[in-house]
Amino acid sequence: MACILKRKSMIAVSFIAAFLFLLVVRLVNEVNFPLLLNCFGQPGTKWIPFSYTYRRPLRTHYGYINVRTQEPLQLDCDLCAIVSNSGQMVGQKVGNEIDQSSCIWRMNNAPTKGYEEDVGRMTMIRVVSHTSVPLLLKNPDYFFKEANATIYVIWGPFRNMRKDGNGIVYNMLKKTVDVYPNAQIYVTTEKRMSYCDGVFKKETGKDSDTC
Repeated sequence: MACILKRKSMIAVSFIAAFLFLLVVRLVNEVNFPLLLNCFGQPGTKWIPFSYTYRRPLRTHYGYINVRTQEPLQLDCDLCAIVSNSGQMVGQKVGNEIDQSSCIWRMNNAPTKGYEEDVGRMTMIRVVSHTSVPLLLKNPDYFFKEANATIYVIWGPFRNMRKDGNGIVYNMLKKTVDVYPNAQIYVTTEKRMSYCDGVFKKETGKDSDTC
């Protein structure tokens, strides 16, 4: 009798341990359990991982406004890679490490094609100077169609970014989103640009307009 009770106890403990194991796996990974779920009449059902249903909310950045929708930028980064467009990147062979980051930032029209081993292949955000916008527009199908998942943040002095029809660069961007409506192009607000100018002058002793 004692042996039977002990065996039943071991079976119960094993069942509980197996159940807890499956629960943990469910919370961590996306796994198919066709045999187990078949017992409950749901063969082949895919479990949704916990990470898909619980994510940190995106942060709203009011200093950056979408050219087409006029909505602020929503973005949240955990591990960032800020990739220079310097020639010193050639031969570094850090492409795989860069692509592991949750947010990958690149500058202006820095290329990735042909340099994937050194700089990676993924781009989440491009920070573009107002003077480099014409360089993007030389190859608009690549930047705004093929790479339409990329967020473009354009910065520049108010005289070029004003929205009253007299902002030369802003007018270029307006025409671009008319042709490529899926392009995610944001511009800095005047207030944000003023703040950035102040930081630049404090760090370098120069006005950003002169650089």
